[in-house]
Amino acid sequence: MAAAIVVGMGASANAAIIKSYDFDNGLGDTLGNGNALTASGGTVAGGRYEFGLNQGLRLTDALPSTTDYAMEIKFQVNDSLGGYNKVIDFQDLSSDLGLYVLNGAVDFYTAGPAAGTVALDQDFTLGLARASGTISVYLNGTSLFSVADGGQAVSGGNILNFFEDDVATSQSEAFAGSVDFIRIHDDASTFGQAPPNVSVPLPGVLPQLAAGAGLLGVIGWRRRKAG
Repeated sequence: MAAAIVVGMGASANAAIIKSYDFDNGLGDTLGNGNALTASGGTVAGGRYEFGLNQGLRLTDALPSTTDYAMEIKFQVNDSLGGYNKVIDFQDLSSDLGLYVLNGAVDFYTAGPAAGTVALDQDFTLGLARASGTISVYLNGTSLFSVADGGQAVSGGNILNFFEDDVATSQSEAFAGSVDFIRIHDDASTFGQAPPNVSVPLPGVLPQLAAGAGLLGVIGWRRRKAG
């Protein structure tokens, strides 16, 4: 990560960031509010978490609310964009449901349509917001789709897994890549609106700013298979 979190980028989020995993000093929350991520074999280097197949990240007590939330992830795929590649799992790796990269598009299986285009070996930011039973998915600040999810994006036990596939498909839908940041917002109320551009210094100042007034957000922002 760079030495600052840049806030604002077109149609970006401005709900307050309450947890920011920037990988500058390990797997902890830069803001000091959340549990540390647990890694499944990857490495932290150069302000990123680098991972091979199913060397994902697990976050407990992940969201302030499992039904009303927003998050964004900046990462890249380094091996292949073909087929299904799981990005976020909501059921502690027990279910095939979740957010995927599918053949270079963004897909929520099974609720949403595949949309957008991502490129191999290039960073992109995925955003996911949920409120009133509807998920909204973003790619690099642009809205891809909004759809009722039927509870599929409600995290069981408030546990999120990133970049690791579930046992329902024998963990076969995974990819190698690296992640620049994972950010959790307080809710989805204003996610997707554009705040002014702001540069927020890291890391020492952020906890005080967050405690005092909250932080404005950034951006970013994936559906799945037939049977």
